[in-house]
Amino acid sequence: MSFIKHFRIALSLVLLVPFAPGFAEDNQTRIVILGARTSQGHGVHEFFSGVRALETMITESGSFEKGTELHVEAFPFGWTEETSLDGATTLVMYFDGRRENPLQDAAVRSAVSRFVSDGGSLVSVHHAAFTDDEALRPSLKSWFGGTLPADGGLAHAFFSVSATENDHPAGRGVGKIAYVDEAYPPLDFDNESGRVRPVVTGKIVPLSGAANAKAPEPRQGVAAWAYERADGGRSFTFTGGNELSAFDVPRVRTLLLNGIAWASRVEIPETGVPTRADPALAAKLLNPRHGKDPFTVSAMMTAEEYSVMQLDWGRIDWHVTGPMGNTDVLTTGIAIVDVGKSNPRHYHPNCDEVLHVVEGHILHTMDDVTVEMKAGDTVSIPKGVYHNATNIGDTKAVLAISFDSAWREVIGE
Repeated sequence: MSFIKHFRIALSLVLLVPFAPGFAEDNQTRIVILGARTSQGHGVHEFFSGVRALETMITESGSFEKGTELHVEAFPFGWTEETSLDGATTLVMYFDGRRENPLQDAAVRSAVSRFVSDGGSLVSVHHAAFTDDEALRPSLKSWFGGTLPADGGLAHAFFSVSATENDHPAGRGVGKIAYVDEAYPPLDFDNESGRVRPVVTGKIVPLSGAANAKAPEPRQGVAAWAYERADGGRSFTFTGGNELSAFDVPRVRTLLLNGIAWASRVEIPETGVPTRADPALAAKLLNPRHGKDPFTVSAMMTAEEYSVMQLDWGRIDWHVTGPMGNTDVLTTGIAIVDVGKSNPRHYHPNCDEVLHVVEGHILHTMDDVTVEMKAGDTVSIPKGVYHNATNIGDTKAVLAISFDSAWREVIGE
């Protein structure tokens, strides 16, 4: 249960580029960025923070506003009732298409399909162009010009890749990129149309591990490509971005911004699209205390120093949180639910929660499962699971709550 919105600050504006008749208005570029509501933790597949990073990188660029009015709309936690592609220039997607894929929702898939058919441009970061859904794979291949084959796997690898020498605009200013990310076997490309253009290629060296009998062999691979679709739209794909830290690699930033600009029909400078975004933007989204001295001194809080939230269903006394400055790693507090009251259904995208009933009698719902809990009972709630508590007793319910992040986030209905 946590009910404070400790959102990590990111700029919220919009970017768009005029391109196809019937889409963005003249002299407007509207870019929609779509993420997902869960992560693997510790900056891995933290798509919601990556969406915020992309939004800030774009709005702090300056290149997207030249000769056009920029609008950027970010949906870090996935498709919502407010998400619309009407009038959009480009849809940027950053999520795990093999797990929590918004395109598996028929209504979302239909909206994106119409957008593509009308010439809308697409950008895929990491797994968004991949899927385990055999019915969806042909659409992804036709939209992006390539996808992961049905029997495709993945592995952590050292990328030593460079912009190709085919003079594609998305490769401007990128040069050589060397860092650890996730790599894939040979991809299933549309090799017949001649419209797929590799942008970043090179040597990919899988990291050895317990599953490898010997050091794996390096291979040549494509890490990013551009696709001029037959419908007139453009698609750009970058397979990196497994970890949020990739967004702080300068040349990866240039590549991503170039790809979004190219898809949006924005002019790309010879040195690549710049950004004024903080060089440690992704690190600070993951940990707002990044760059500051770590918390190493014991700190005692008196009851008068707790951060108290009075709510219409009760209250929360926060004892230890990142914003309070007395921890770097966790959040703890006491939630008190009044008789007959419920807190709103919500989930935590970046942390697990442990709830322990100190006093009282509650019904606790987690997704579609409801359990009755009394004093002494404890429940562990994984990140991404919707949950809430209802006090069904005749006294106030006192709940000890803790989270494995000092900067936990909450998304409620």
